[in-house]
Amino acid sequence: MWRRAAAWAAALAVGAALGLASAWAALAFTRGGGAETYGPWSHNRHAGSVAADPYTRAVIAREGLLALSAREALYFNLAEDESGRALDESCIYELSAPRLAARWWSVTLYGADDFLVQNTDHAPSIDASRALTNASGGWRARISPVRGDAANWLSSRNAGRGFTLMLRIYNPEQRFRRSEETLPALTTVSCAGRA
Repeated sequence: MWRRAAAWAAALAVGAALGLASAWAALAFTRGGGAETYGPWSHNRHAGSVAADPYTRAVIAREGLLALSAREALYFNLAEDESGRALDESCIYELSAPRLAARWWSVTLYGADDFLVQNTDHAPSIDASRALTNASGGWRARISPVRGDAANWLSSRNAGRGFTLMLRIYNPEQRFRRSEETLPALTTVSCAGRA
């Protein structure tokens, strides 16, 4: 009887360890189920949805995203340049977009730790209410450690390698939804130390 109880206890311990390990791996290495890509941008269609699976909900809780429903807001992440390289503070990028078909939008730069980058530039984001736009509503923003002559600027000073951009679209018009053409395009202008 003692052997049988020990075997059951061992089986429960192994099962619990495997379950915890699989949950940790799913949370550490994925952005949750429902992830879609639109060019270099990624989007989780279940963020803010009752259809979110437990892993998606855990990832959203871990990353601190207080997601609204998809009718109210869409969230897009960008972590790589047009060549598939991680975004890097030593580079200068240009983000350009036509008028975004939404009531309001913002682009925010986060460090590799998913927090705002610590610097004194006071330029972690741009948004629809403050961005300088052209006559048709399109805009350009420089992403670099130094502003230079850029009208719209996101400071990457102290961001290091592996920072991300998050585009939030609030009350998107129907034509915006699932349309890669309307998402901002990222272009690498230059990179210090790269050939």
